[in-house]
Amino acid sequence: MKQQNVKACIVNIGTELLIGQIVNTNANAIARMLNTLGIETTEIVVIADEQETILHTFEQQLSKNDIVFVTGGLGTTNDDITKKCICIHYNTRLIENAAVKKHIQHIRQSRGLHIPDSVLSQAMIPQICEVIDNPVGTAPGMWIYQNQKVLVSTPGVPGELTAMMDEIRIRLQQTFLPWNKIDRHFKISNISESGLSDMLQDFERGLPEYISLAYLPKYGIINLRLSGRHADKQLLEKEMDRQCALLQDIAKEYIFCNQDIEMAQLVGQALKQKQKTMATAESCTGGLIAHEITRYAGSSAYFKGSVVAYSNEIKQNILHVPAEILHTQGAVSEDTVKHMARNLLSLYNVDYSIAVSGIAGPDGGTDLKPVGTVWIAVADKNKCITRLHHLGFGRQRVMDRTCQLALLMLYQLIQDL
Repeated sequence: MKQQNVKACIVNIGTELLIGQIVNTNANAIARMLNTLGIETTEIVVIADEQETILHTFEQQLSKNDIVFVTGGLGTTNDDITKKCICIHYNTRLIENAAVKKHIQHIRQSRGLHIPDSVLSQAMIPQICEVIDNPVGTAPGMWIYQNQKVLVSTPGVPGELTAMMDEIRIRLQQTFLPWNKIDRHFKISNISESGLSDMLQDFERGLPEYISLAYLPKYGIINLRLSGRHADKQLLEKEMDRQCALLQDIAKEYIFCNQDIEMAQLVGQALKQKQKTMATAESCTGGLIAHEITRYAGSSAYFKGSVVAYSNEIKQNILHVPAEILHTQGAVSEDTVKHMARNLLSLYNVDYSIAVSGIAGPDGGTDLKPVGTVWIAVADKNKCITRLHHLGFGRQRVMDRTCQLALLMLYQLIQDL
């Protein structure tokens, strides 16, 4: 048993990750879990399915970390060599695990599938390891504790990793007794990152060594994270409360939320609390705002629908933007989004609306309206607020930033900020 600042490295194995064939969501999930336990992630390493590389990584990372968390390479194909590498590193051998074999048989039979030898081979595990149950797949996770170091190996399939996470979390807590960790979050707008940093300069200097402040800017919003780590939980909680009160007093003009939450969720919370509804009228975002809102369960209570008004014909015939405005001012204009937002309120019988129109690129820009020009409007029955943004280049970047800025504007309108 150890009580110290526990360090971990995440190793994701798979050539498909290196060539960009799939997105590495596993690293994000593991890092977030480790952070909640107060375990410091020192590195995230992505490597190919090559024996020499895997063995070198095991040796290097176990020499300087308490935990090495490995994903991938536990399947049935020739490039799945993680178990072989574990046996070489720990000088052990593969043995059949009866419980895992029984689980594989049950999984395959319940799905009406035959059981080839290649699948049954997943019941062969390194003798030195303990099994981590995989309730949704056939490849078990593996836990190895040796010389006060832990190597955790799981399949690379995200759903299978997620299904194992609770057991892994409990094992880590029982093994390492990591220091108490507390994170507090603040969402900030209407100030630049450099301006906020200058404002909080003296505050940061006054923080005790066991508390740190991180700036995480994203699409016009700055997410501040105040993190504390200490063996004395009562002391840590008291000091975190004190520092949070100081920070809120200094930056109260700019803080609009103190939760670690996505903007779409925050908007949903506000609408649900007030028992109000909304809809979106989207041109340049093509339905992205509606997608973000409906990603979260329960959104049907406050979200009624969307008009993807990509063409002027839809803007005119469905959202009743006057033809004269579209002809003289263009689709990307203040008056266009005003009409889109206001008319959507009655069209969908909602309390709030968002309307966006812009030039996402890479083509379509002019000297007067370059790529990245976006107009956003939010409205209720009493007011309509509009803003012009110049969001630069990169089609997806422009769409993502428009989405988040529109949600921020709507949240501020709902809260009358």
